[in-house]
Amino acid sequence: MRNNRVSIVSKRECGGRMAWSRGFSVVAVGAVSALLLAACGAASTPQTASQDLTAGIAAQNAGEYASATTYYEKALANEPTNSVALYDLGDVEQLQGLDSTAKAHYLAALAIDPNFISAMYNLATLDASSVPTDAEALYLQVIKLSPKDANAHFNLGYVLLSLGKRAAGLAEINKGIALDPSLKSRVVASTTTTTVAGG
Repeated sequence: MRNNRVSIVSKRECGGRMAWSRGFSVVAVGAVSALLLAACGAASTPQTASQDLTAGIAAQNAGEYASATTYYEKALANEPTNSVALYDLGDVEQLQGLDSTAKAHYLAALAIDPNFISAMYNLATLDASSVPTDAEALYLQVIKLSPKDANAHFNLGYVLLSLGKRAAGLAEINKGIALDPSLKSRVVASTTTTTVAGG
């Protein structure tokens, strides 16, 4: 089987629409919490899970993965069933190539919130090369929940190609490109441009 990993678009690479909205709300909650603590003179109170998540996201965005991991683990110590903290921990692990632990954290996040699109999506990116049938099912679920997710359609197309489903794969790649024309630049050389939208 060909390695299709180069064609798979992660949420981080696609601008992180899901991560941005999650990050923004966590930052907003963390900022409000910090202001309230400061106003009450309780600045020495231990951080809440949302503050740890905010700090973790900032550290991760700065490339400080060890620090981000520590913050996410603190958030989980405060709230063991926090699906966002589990997802974030998986995300930073995936960035470091710790795929098996990232997968475990995505699965744990999905056990808490079965419709957590970002966790489903990142799990699919991990499964695309090793367990493409699982990745196919995950991308289909993402598309069911978010039909206009161009990256999910695009990645599903490459998974389907790896499974020998050429027509369906090209159709999904074309759907992804129709939804986001910038994906055209990610078409791998083995997929001829005459079979892809805009070619």
